[in-house]
Amino acid sequence: MIDLHRHLEGSLRVSTILELAERDGHPLASAASPHDELVASGPLGGLVPFLGKVDAAPSAFPRLDDWNRAAAEVVSDAAADGLTYLELRFSPWFIQQETGLVPEAVIDAIADGVASESARTGLPVGLIGILLRDLGPSQGLAQVQTLLSRREVFCAVDLAGNEAGVPAPDFAPAFARARDAGLHVTVHAGEGAGPQSVWDAVRHLGAERIGHGVRSFEDPSLMEHLAERGITLEVALTSNLHTSVVADYASHPIRELLAAGVPVALATDDPRASAITLSGEYTVARDEVGLSDAQLASVRAAAEKARFLP
Repeated sequence: MIDLHRHLEGSLRVSTILELAERDGHPLASAASPHDELVASGPLGGLVPFLGKVDAAPSAFPRLDDWNRAAAEVVSDAAADGLTYLELRFSPWFIQQETGLVPEAVIDAIADGVASESARTGLPVGLIGILLRDLGPSQGLAQVQTLLSRREVFCAVDLAGNEAGVPAPDFAPAFARARDAGLHVTVHAGEGAGPQSVWDAVRHLGAERIGHGVRSFEDPSLMEHLAERGITLEVALTSNLHTSVVADYASHPIRELLAAGVPVALATDDPRASAITLSGEYTVARDEVGLSDAQLASVRAAAEKARFLP
């Protein structure tokens, strides 16, 4: 199994979050129902409320050692689920916002934790650096330079945050810098916004893959373009349910995307925030969405082909 779209910040163990919260007197330690603040239990009505579940945890990790530990635990959990390859993404600038830690030091701590656990488990892991939309395009180049200061750590760059906020084309100079440095490109699009956001990611940012992208089914010409160019969609079924992109599993457009020849890879997005595993998502794809064995085989093959590390 291959997961191409997993956020470190959304994969932090609930047990570790609460342990560190108790250690430091974090507000989560005294919350009436911390689990409800950290984990979605159903449709939340949009992307932003779901991001609130993800964003509730990182401030409970105020030390570099905490992020080293967290990274190792996330890799360990992926290996325990039977993954054979993982691409893990995070934003050092977001972690700085939440903790005050220096972004470059955050990268070093996370990369070290990933490398040590990858070596122990034998699970290959590629790291993807995230640029935050919400910081605005004026900070785009600065965010890229932070990632490039540790160029050897990353295989790709991503753009994430509220899709309905800052337009993707405004980040074109930052992504051009990343591509010039040899980084691959994946972009969150077609989740909180419609097909035009996917067009923008491909045309202006050079996206080779799209994070989510499920609303591409609303534009037949876009689906044709994605199929022709082999641009893979990183689809997270349960996350799409929690963000209310779909009403239920049965109505998920993954079937239409596959029928149009669009490459689709199953992913988890935020395993802790959605309380899922990748193996469980494959079960959901078969039993709840109704994908056939042949369709699931094509999904696995698409993930293998689209991975950024050989």
